[in-house]
Amino acid sequence: MLRSSGFGISLFINIIIICLWHFLSYIISGHIGSKRVDYRRFPYRAKEFEKKGKFYVENFLIDSWYSFLPTKYNRIGITERKLSREDSLTVREYLGVTCRCELCALMNCFYIVCACILDAPYLAFILGMLVILANFPFIISARYCRCLILNELANKRRELEKQKLLADRTPNVFDLIV
Repeated sequence: MLRSSGFGISLFINIIIICLWHFLSYIISGHIGSKRVDYRRFPYRAKEFEKKGKFYVENFLIDSWYSFLPTKYNRIGITERKLSREDSLTVREYLGVTCRCELCALMNCFYIVCACILDAPYLAFILGMLVILANFPFIISARYCRCLILNELANKRRELEKQKLLADRTPNVFDLIV
């Protein structure tokens, strides 16, 4: 369709299609249920090398640019300090938010298929790579946030286990009264 059009017209139509594609992926990822975006299943499951988030800090220097991304989880304020003050249910809800944000960015990357069908090969390659590069920081930051959240859940679980051990070792006051 756009293969025979001029470069300017093809680029303009592609920009419109990209905007519609991104809007549609945002709507779809927002309405998908929590059963489909589970942080324990592929592709959202944290890999061994990314546990604790050190991989992203060392390789992508995420500390320097993470706070500047306009994402939903940045508005929530997912940081280690903020997570430590939240309860477990809210923290689990944040996991779903990061999964949906990653899904949205991943769906945006599939625009390259549409570009390959509609456009000339050189334009499809250029636009596809630009869309992938534009969405890559959002995918990385969502995975980094998920690592922070999983670490905080593990910390909260350890605290609950310590409290339970202390409660089991402490005698009940009413048992002491005879």
